[in-house]
Amino acid sequence: MGKRRKGREIVLQSLYASLMGGGDVPAVLEDQLLRRESAPETAAFARELAAKVKAHRADTERWLRTLISARWDPSRVGALERCILTLGLTELRHSPEVPYRAVINEACELAHRYCEDAAVGFVNGVLDRAAHETYPDLAQLAEAALPAAAGDAVRDPSLQDAGDDGPEEAGDIAEADLDADFGDTPLRGAPRGGEPA
Repeated sequence: MGKRRKGREIVLQSLYASLMGGGDVPAVLEDQLLRRESAPETAAFARELAAKVKAHRADTERWLRTLISARWDPSRVGALERCILTLGLTELRHSPEVPYRAVINEACELAHRYCEDAAVGFVNGVLDRAAHETYPDLAQLAEAALPAAAGDAVRDPSLQDAGDDGPEEAGDIAEADLDADFGDTPLRGAPRGGEPA
């Protein structure tokens, strides 16, 4: 697992623990990093991302409500999905060095690992909409990147998240069903009602 992916995972778990327990995200993060004996690069990335989340949280939450309120009641989005979307939106807006496709792919990977299966499409759809708002030229870029023959695969170097151990390719994820009900979903592998590790 790449250092950035592991850092995102630790920040996600810290956000979730903070949400459930009411602690300050940086304090919870430090506890998580200490318990995991994280590599220095992972810890540095996680601290930087957590600081961005904290500094821009109110703006990010407003943006999230705007993105989903047209088709979905924001209060019905599960806690884990909300944390994953908070991370993704923060990176889209405040980490321009990370390609938008890598941000979306990483958020979908977190949703796949920690949420119900249907949440992956929901996260993908919301972040895709956010990416189009953040980068208005995406529609033109996407058309330019289409392969000449239908069905040909496009290998896009922007899918690689700089600093990870290997390339990250975004799968073909169907458009989100924003009308599905995800509720609060526990971490996979955790007992119902359990706290994240």
